[in-house]
Amino acid sequence: MATILERNGGYMIMVSEGYGLNGRQKRKTMTWRPDPGMTKRQIKEALNIQDHRLISSILNQAVFWQVITDNPTRRVKPSRFERKEAKYLDEEQTATLLHLLDNEPYQNQVMIRIFLLSGVRRGELCGLEWKDIDFKNNMITVCRTSQYLPEKGVFTKGTKTDSSVRTIKLPEQAFELLKTHRKWQRKQRIAMGDRWVDSDRIFAQDDGTPVHPDSITGWFHDFISRTDLPQISIHSLRHTNITLLLAAGIPLRTVSYRAGHEQTSTTSNIYAHAIRTADEKAAEVLVDALGLKRG
Repeated sequence: MATILERNGGYMIMVSEGYGLNGRQKRKTMTWRPDPGMTKRQIKEALNIQDHRLISSILNQAVFWQVITDNPTRRVKPSRFERKEAKYLDEEQTATLLHLLDNEPYQNQVMIRIFLLSGVRRGELCGLEWKDIDFKNNMITVCRTSQYLPEKGVFTKGTKTDSSVRTIKLPEQAFELLKTHRKWQRKQRIAMGDRWVDSDRIFAQDDGTPVHPDSITGWFHDFISRTDLPQISIHSLRHTNITLLLAAGIPLRTVSYRAGHEQTSTTSNIYAHAIRTADEKAAEVLVDALGLKRG
């Protein structure tokens, strides 16, 4: 059975793997954050599923090491919960948001624009470093996250899952934005002098240390409340990116990879609305391709 601790709006799930040769207990942990709008019952059921997955992964490793012959969790089905479809902005609302950003703090502008252009998670965006950027080929590599816990402060850890490590191509506009931002950051570095901390983070505090993940979340909440746009969370920018790609007919497997989802079923479950829109467009394209008359 796992130990589940609620921390900073998320949940840390810990499972004991026994004791090492040094006599210390070994634990495997994972962090899970509920989607905005989830009820207490949905969170409880979702935690049950995450608990099951973590224990199953440990037992799968034990089977691989031939410590046990079978993984008993394969015969146990965790309870399922009804997942709410993601909140997102449509094309017109997204254009309005980008226009409204013009008068906001510079680094926040850049972060929101890269959010929309990449579809990465908040922690992944805050964890990006300059060495992850391939300006020549217009690609970025997502391989770490920046997180915060009261007892640890801001810290760096691996991505949500192994499949979350990915290299994706972004439009040229994203790299023009990053080039301008790098020049701006260099000026900040010169101004700070010896007080600058060289963390290599693309998005940093005034002294170069990693930006606090909650700072952009708090700012975005205040920003969106000052507009007439739907009152979305910052995670909805990721949903917007993925939704627009699917609605445009980009293959599910491609979108799922770019999103860092472990399975394409995760993408299809969360973004069923966008898949339906793409399906409707496909039907219309077929009518035009065959030269059929519309009713």
